[in-house]
Amino acid sequence: PKKQQDVLEFGKHYVARGLTSCWGDVPDPKNYTTFNSRTYLQPQLNKACKQSDKRSNGDVNPKDFILFGKGDFTVRSTWKDNTGEKEYLEDTAFPTLTFPSDHGILATVLEPISPDSCGG
Repeated sequence: PKKQQDVLEFGKHYVARGLTSCWGDVPDPKNYTTFNSRTYLQPQLNKACKQSDKRSNGDVNPKDFILFGKGDFTVRSTWKDNTGEKEYLEDTAFPTLTFPSDHGILATVLEPISPDSCGG
């Protein structure tokens, strides 16, 4: 099987191309935007796990990024949401009945470094 790219390797990859992210040049491997695992009520029972094993057997990873030119913008703020209520509950598996996505919502406010950055 192919090796999955580590989030730190991904950071090096985009920085080498003149980009940065809402998380900066070196993303934190513990800043998760997914936290899901299959239950015994879902298809693919071979991937199901017990409630107590959902962190170790689930998909708990930082997978979501907003990339932009490093010299074009600075980040004013970044936030994530896994509730639909503009908050992120750490260590909470999703989707849930009230939040149907298996990825958190990610938002960033960017500020142009110079007027030329926005094509103006």
